[in-house]
Amino acid sequence: MAEGIFCLEIATWDEDSDLAKGQTSYEHFLRFLETSSNGGLPYRHFDVATPEEFEFYLDKWKKKRMRKRFPFLLLAFHGGENSLDMLGDKETFTDEIVKNLSTDDFSGTFIHFSSCYYLDDDKAKELLYKTGALSVSGYRDEEGVPWYPPVALELLFLTKLFDFGFPSVSTEMRTFLAKNCAENTAIATLGEELSFQLWYCIDNAKTKTDRLPNIHPVLLKDLREEYED
Repeated sequence: MAEGIFCLEIATWDEDSDLAKGQTSYEHFLRFLETSSNGGLPYRHFDVATPEEFEFYLDKWKKKRMRKRFPFLLLAFHGGENSLDMLGDKETFTDEIVKNLSTDDFSGTFIHFSSCYYLDDDKAKELLYKTGALSVSGYRDEEGVPWYPPVALELLFLTKLFDFGFPSVSTEMRTFLAKNCAENTAIATLGEELSFQLWYCIDNAKTKTDRLPNIHPVLLKDLREEYED
């Protein structure tokens, strides 16, 4: 049975926002992946309008059976430096709510923030350490990112993940990134333009990263020293 995507998305996009203009639902693109990928890339999609709904659906994904079936967690919201937003000023996810992800062992999963300027080194490394996820990714452009270019990048990235066979350990993740990011012109170019960043754990400090400027291998030993003190 093919592995797939678990997507939580803002219930209503801000139609007045230039960055999100024309957007109605990420599910259109997930359905495209499901019907066009070789064998079909399965997904589950839920609209979220309140912090309580966010936590409710996140708890669904946290169940081991669900995570194994849908290891790629995709969070599609408006974003800022310190929060993920749902309905403008009415509802906001603080860092503390997002860190609700860190209450279990999510080894073998992928956490992606499809949001404007939210994810930085500290958040990503803390999530890597506390969740045990294979990777944490998102965008770091302070000006924000428009809707469609990141979706194009994500569709490419997700298709490559699916075709490769979702990695389950860090060595497989490293192989996947080297073959599908460093050597894929479209992904590399879009990733650079959009300030796409991805962090993942490694055991060996000799891992080469010169061709992957937006991919950040993080030594597990360093994470342990930083967060276990």
